[in-house]
Amino acid sequence: MKKPYPAKTIQNVINSAIYHLNLRDHTEYELRKKLEAKTEQQDWIETVLQQMKGFGYLKDDLPFALHFCEMAFSNEHGQQYIKQKLKTKGIPAVVIEEALAEIIEKRQVSEIDMIKSRLNSYEDFSQTTKEKITNDLTKRGFGFQNISRAIAEHDAADTLLTKAKIKGMNADLETEVLKLVRKLKGKTVIKQELKMKHVDITNLEQVFDQLTEAGDIDFYENCQLVLAKKRFDLSNFKEKSKAYAYLSSKGYDSDEIKEAMAAVSH
Repeated sequence: MKKPYPAKTIQNVINSAIYHLNLRDHTEYELRKKLEAKTEQQDWIETVLQQMKGFGYLKDDLPFALHFCEMAFSNEHGQQYIKQKLKTKGIPAVVIEEALAEIIEKRQVSEIDMIKSRLNSYEDFSQTTKEKITNDLTKRGFGFQNISRAIAEHDAADTLLTKAKIKGMNADLETEVLKLVRKLKGKTVIKQELKMKHVDITNLEQVFDQLTEAGDIDFYENCQLVLAKKRFDLSNFKEKSKAYAYLSSKGYDSDEIKEAMAAVSH
């Protein structure tokens, strides 16, 4: 970024102030920063700031914040956006809260209604995801609670799916089962993990049977492999109980566990 030419006279500082204020409204904090980059003469800066206020070019913090709130709400931005923007402009938190409260009461602002207004552009949500909608509204400064409520009250709320649900709906059950079998997971754990991934498990038992008959999976053998990786002393009752609980937590049933223990014991 090009460094501004240093001011040689106070008129240079005045010109700089007018230039920046013609581009857009500035808070006193912002304009001060711009002028400090122009000169180290603090007395010039203070004089120019007072002149700009006297001419009506530079607003005090509260009038600036009130105007900013008005414009932001008109453009359907939420409170978090307003707070963050005004904070970066050097407006004190107490002034921000005062401005927000005044404009919200004056205009009867409702964030829920603003969010619903934006969501009304969707007849349904089949071409987007819950994450994208939520992210877009969050960027506009709306709170998560209000976003969730507005989405839930939309007529097409049941068509708004998460990325995980969409991925699960498009997943191939047999492929997903084989992935988990390769990780030596048992049936009950496979069922739980597929549910968590939103994969349709209506035909899960049928897929288990088909893959077993084809020789693609063998839960008895896998249970033995899992047990073999551990050093349980199966001659000790407590150790045997631990082994049983461990294999059960991996998703294996009692028949598979008993056979695995019998095979290891011999």
